[in-house]
Amino acid sequence: MNSIAGRLLRGLLISGLVGGTVLTVLVTYEYGLLSANPPPLWRTVREITEHVLIPFSVFLLLFGTGALLVVRRVERQLKAIAGNVQEAAQELRSYQMPPDALPSELTPFTEAVNELTSRLASHARRQEAFAADAAHELKTPLSILALSLDKLPAEDAAPLRTQVRALSDMVDQLLLLARSNAPDTDQRHNLIEPDALARRVVAELAPAAIQAGRDLSVETDNPTPFRGLEEAVAASLRTLVVNALRATPEGGEVIVRAGPGAKLAVIDGGKGLTASELEKLKARGIRADRAPGGEAGLGLAIADRIADSHGGELVTCLPEYSGLALRFPGARPA
Repeated sequence: MNSIAGRLLRGLLISGLVGGTVLTVLVTYEYGLLSANPPPLWRTVREITEHVLIPFSVFLLLFGTGALLVVRRVERQLKAIAGNVQEAAQELRSYQMPPDALPSELTPFTEAVNELTSRLASHARRQEAFAADAAHELKTPLSILALSLDKLPAEDAAPLRTQVRALSDMVDQLLLLARSNAPDTDQRHNLIEPDALARRVVAELAPAAIQAGRDLSVETDNPTPFRGLEEAVAASLRTLVVNALRATPEGGEVIVRAGPGAKLAVIDGGKGLTASELEKLKARGIRADRAPGGEAGLGLAIADRIADSHGGELVTCLPEYSGLALRFPGARPA
């Protein structure tokens, strides 16, 4: 029994045994129960019962009941605060525990937790600001570089322009990841409709699918709205679709399925990824979405981190079908 109530019960039992033993010795000495002329046995039993067993039993019962009631009350307070902390954690927002929410003996603990959450929130805000500044600083030289490419012959500038565009897209996507991880972002609480998002991404990538000789379509299966940063989720879904177009043979079909529930699946014509293979590709520094020509997109690792920042995950669709899916928790009330 490692709980407070269990430790309290053990303490009361030990105290009862020690106290009962001391009182038994005192009663035995006081009434001469071990003297040369001891009182009758029935009197000895009655004295011990009346002066030791009954008083201590009543004391332990009352004291134990009162102590357990106090412990249960504190336990209910801790569970209520834990629920608030868990809700804040799911929404990636900071939480400050009220100073009078728990007994004064726990004040050092509450102050330490509040200090920790404050520092974490401050660090996250600095990270978001740094990502925004870095993206802005990188955008400027990339724009200048793109303009400078116009001076080159078309056949030389085309592949370089493709790489510059890919780098610019990646800067935008990394910024979305930073915003997804930032706490207390109002846009994180926007309601996302999976079917509408799927149609939007498919419409954006339809020209690329036609050019690549693949069919790209949308299906719905009782989708459930969820809350999050829509642009970040769209970037993750866009990555899965681009990867699916590359994995699907020419003339094949890629299907973006919204649902069931808060789920967005991309079904392709490739061989698919097992769960272990997907975990390896999620790892930092490993990329699975590099096109034959060298064009780099948003890595599966970043797509997975965006999903994770929304309380979701990137999973494989095997063994049902080939493809990957973004799975999110259900919508929460605003």
